[in-house]
Amino acid sequence: MRQAPKGAADRLAYLLKLVAEGPERFTLSELAGQARLPASSVHRLLQALVRSGLVERAAMQSYRPGRAFYLMASQLVARFDLVRAARPLLEALMAQWRETAVLCAYNPIEHRATIADVVVTPHPLRFAVEKGGEIELPWGSLGRAILAHLSPGEVEAVIRETGIGPLTGRPRDPRATIEQELAQVRADGFSRFYEPAIEIAGMAAPVFGREDEVLGCIGVTMPSKRYQLHVEDDLALAVCQAARELGRLAGGERGRLGS
Repeated sequence: MRQAPKGAADRLAYLLKLVAEGPERFTLSELAGQARLPASSVHRLLQALVRSGLVERAAMQSYRPGRAFYLMASQLVARFDLVRAARPLLEALMAQWRETAVLCAYNPIEHRATIADVVVTPHPLRFAVEKGGEIELPWGSLGRAILAHLSPGEVEAVIRETGIGPLTGRPRDPRATIEQELAQVRADGFSRFYEPAIEIAGMAAPVFGREDEVLGCIGVTMPSKRYQLHVEDDLALAVCQAARELGRLAGGERGRLGS
């Protein structure tokens, strides 16, 4: 069981989590018991939540999550539900280029990216991309679109933890080579990957949030043989525009493309 934190601010945040996770209605004693805090302390904190509208009084001396709490939650979901916001953009990319469009979400705690959504090309010849799969950041267009815009400390952690390419089976490039390629990604605003030896190619652009943090990337992937059939500049522009629009929908004030 979680231990109740010390300090009024920490306890207030702790109670909010319990309210969000708990039943539709609850009493003071029930919340105090769950929080393992004195009822007098919980009562004082509850009054602050009631005044803010985050908690409301209900029948029979009970409480419930307030309408302001629900409004706040819905605003956050609308801002950060990348999958829902990205779906029309992925569908438009696939329809325009007839290639698989991919959304990757970045986890800054684990320094990993996950394939959050995929719109698959109708071509029978295609590279398999599975929703929920992990992306290794030092390799491929999707990974490097994200890696190029992380802090130096994060880049160092990612490079230190990786060694063998998941697709090529080759050792990663020397650090200096990786840094040079990441600088090029930042300059271009997108990353590209072309590897005829394993029949894979792709292009991706980073998605930035409200504080210019990297939320993930949008990209397209295809067999390397078809990559040469596309006009690269036009494909890059389409991918960058999709990533920028998703950043705007996610709250990115400038919806920037790169450094």
